[in-house]
Amino acid sequence: MRRAFTRYTLGSVAAFAASWLVLTLLYGLRLAGPEVAAVAAWTAGAVVNYVLNRRWAWNRRGRAPVRELLPYWLTAFASLIIGALATGAADRLASEYLLTGVARVAFVGAAYLGTYGVLFLVKFCLFHYIIFSDRSADGESSAR
Repeated sequence: MRRAFTRYTLGSVAAFAASWLVLTLLYGLRLAGPEVAAVAAWTAGAVVNYVLNRRWAWNRRGRAPVRELLPYWLTAFASLIIGALATGAADRLASEYLLTGVARVAFVGAAYLGTYGVLFLVKFCLFHYIIFSDRSADGESSAR
């Protein structure tokens, strides 16, 4: 489990870096509102995150079965919705407190980071114990 967690963490950091860059550029340059920027940011990291999680963290190869794909992407989309709602709420709160410029972008970015920080742990448990667990007849788990 330690190896999977370490690799999951590194893959998540890479995906988050891509997401964070997209969020701060789109929102910070006022190219998109907070929710749209959060969706674009999530998209930037989603595929990279899936590939790194599946192939590197949990050593899965070949075609993914539906019992793996469906819950993975449902979990990912749930995190997208939660992240978009959190950034939208943070933007409204920042407006209420008259935050502008860098302070506003930092506040909304912190809400995005905090949300995904909590979701990081929840998703690891779902991935490790449910989605990528080996439910073979011999009972051995390849998600070590």
